[in-house]
Amino acid sequence: MLSQEVFDYLKEVGCCTICCLRFLKVRGDEYMNVAKTLQRLGLKDTCSDAENGEESGPTSKKTKPNVCVACLGFFSDEFLAKLTEALTTHPHLIQYECDEFVLAISFPILLNVRQLSLWLALIDKFGQMHGFVSNKQPDVPLKEVSKMVISPKVSQALGKKYGQNGMMISISINHADETAELQKLTEVDQILFKTNCTNNKSKKDKKGTVNGMTRGYFEKNFLPSNIDVDIYKQNIPVPPAIPDSSMIVENIAVSGPTIFVAGRYQKFCRVLPHTPWILNGKRVMADSVQELIVQSVAPYFEVPESKVIFSSSGREDVDVRCLGKGRPFVLEIPDSKRIILPQSVAENMEIEIDQTEKIRVINLQIVPREELVHIKFGEEKKTKTYRALCILNEPATVEVLQKLNIPEGFEIKQWTPIRVLHRRPLLQRPRRVHSVKARVDPNDHKILILDIVTQAGTYIKELVHGDFNRTDPCFAKLIGQDIDIAALDVLAVDLDWPKDVNNRISGQCETVRDKNEIDDLNKS
Repeated sequence: MLSQEVFDYLKEVGCCTICCLRFLKVRGDEYMNVAKTLQRLGLKDTCSDAENGEESGPTSKKTKPNVCVACLGFFSDEFLAKLTEALTTHPHLIQYECDEFVLAISFPILLNVRQLSLWLALIDKFGQMHGFVSNKQPDVPLKEVSKMVISPKVSQALGKKYGQNGMMISISINHADETAELQKLTEVDQILFKTNCTNNKSKKDKKGTVNGMTRGYFEKNFLPSNIDVDIYKQNIPVPPAIPDSSMIVENIAVSGPTIFVAGRYQKFCRVLPHTPWILNGKRVMADSVQELIVQSVAPYFEVPESKVIFSSSGREDVDVRCLGKGRPFVLEIPDSKRIILPQSVAENMEIEIDQTEKIRVINLQIVPREELVHIKFGEEKKTKTYRALCILNEPATVEVLQKLNIPEGFEIKQWTPIRVLHRRPLLQRPRRVHSVKARVDPNDHKILILDIVTQAGTYIKELVHGDFNRTDPCFAKLIGQDIDIAALDVLAVDLDWPKDVNNRISGQCETVRDKNEIDDLNKS
């Protein structure tokens, strides 16, 4: 319940105007224009002149205002001026080509103690008559209000907009009395709860811990309904005493936004793993699809290659090629110095990757975080098309071809293949084979070429030979004889993402040799 009486009391004990409004549960954009809000609520700030350091009379002179007992001067013009100056002169800000920012402010635990002391004081003074009860927070959180007050000032000072996808500015705020006052709190804690929270935590040994006291521990245990209020008051002032000094900016850290670069890759090499292949602490092969892409993209964004996270819509085995339009992938790039990928830069990246002659990348582009749903979810609902080169012990017969031409598809059950049990859990998975089309190699009738459309997540090699009856049914079972797979290509991944973009603006497209190579691969 809004009340002039409550407002006057908060002013009397030393709260600034913004903190008075917090304890009167004022929210949202009401803090954008405090004078207008006071007028709308019918509140008269009788202490405003004194708060601003002004006195009436012929010998009037400015005096320094008291530091707010609730926010420890955080909302004061003096502190906000120091904060914005520290931000605008921060040396790391100029590293980022970013027009948006988001703030993360870390406050001292001391503010929680002062909030509790004011809470108890308001209960003593007004009680339930004005809605101050022991089991319900008395104010709008300082962190919530700080965003409304600080963000516009920082935006104006930096010339940047506030946006969740911008650079992260982390501000650590502290106060000179933090350690001393929390030492009193740990002593109260021992009396109230018969415990010593310093037994399990050494001083300053963990982030957010001071004298063994953490914010989480305080918020869980130090509530008016949980504590002996008389013992608390004997050790800690209620209402809180006016501090001698204001907050200080302890540290400012700046990190760039996380951006996402998507594209599609084609893989032409049968001795190239998807990601770095490490066996018993040693590399098995020198390159991987991931590394060939990342090493050409990461430098532009000024991010170490080791920090980039590579994801794709499935993966192929080391000896399997990926043809057609390729496989969609995305790079998650944290702390990026740039947020725009010009078409000319994307073209240079694609050409550099092409020159490896192991893979080719197309459609490189920055995508919003929201689009990652395409690649991260619903994987098993997608379909994929394969071409398998299979070998029989005897020349194929018409009956074999008839049994392997299955336009209507069928259901299978697959146990985790033996070859991947070291990195996959032992599970039986139901899968759908949508269609199979078989033909004989005209030059060798023992060789079958199978075009297979399946549910994503189907192990194709095991679908062919059965993996010791761990895939049922398999092609070997369908035709009643042994059949093995000699080579496998991915022809299509059923995911129309990311959108098609033509980055080859300079005309430096693939060479004739490359185009013929791709045509030959698709005909294999």
